[in-house]
Amino acid sequence: MARESSRLAATATTDEGYFGAMTSAQLDAAQAPLQLIAKSGELSPYKKDLSLQAKRRFLTQFWASRDPTPDTPENQTRESFYRAISFADSTYRERGRVSQPGWKTDRGRIYAKNGVADEMLRRQQQGTAPPYEVWRYSKGKGHYYIFADLTGVGGFKLMNSNDVKELGDPNWQKILGVNALEDIAQWLNLDRIELDRGVGR
Repeated sequence: MARESSRLAATATTDEGYFGAMTSAQLDAAQAPLQLIAKSGELSPYKKDLSLQAKRRFLTQFWASRDPTPDTPENQTRESFYRAISFADSTYRERGRVSQPGWKTDRGRIYAKNGVADEMLRRQQQGTAPPYEVWRYSKGKGHYYIFADLTGVGGFKLMNSNDVKELGDPNWQKILGVNALEDIAQWLNLDRIELDRGVGR
């Protein structure tokens, strides 16, 4: 009995075993956030009306191609990604008239793609400036992301970034105001001109 339990636990750590235990609806839920990391057109073969086996095969192959250690049962990339999605869903979910999973929110999406920021600046509402956060990553090209809560109830939206793959709000400077812009520029160690044009773009 113990040996069989160990065998089943080991099987579950593989991509095939991980997806093999899922229902069709669970497979659809596992596929949905892959849009954050998939290459152009990579997800097009996946349809909700595929057979259970076809869905499992697609997801297994998707993650097998991203496995940094294919000689081991575990796929650390898959495990890390779904941990990030789970954290984003529990931490960044926005409730309201239209509730959506945390990974679909701006902060959740950035977290799922990049992990925990190396540094964060958080400010409560000051004057006319809404609450805002700045996330800075030192790895790679050193991206930063500026979010603001325009709803007053935790609905943070991406205002600006030096990440060319992300779109901000064209009116972000007016929304945040001069004092917030100076605060952010100082924290990022940029002058206002560099912040305005998005250094690194």
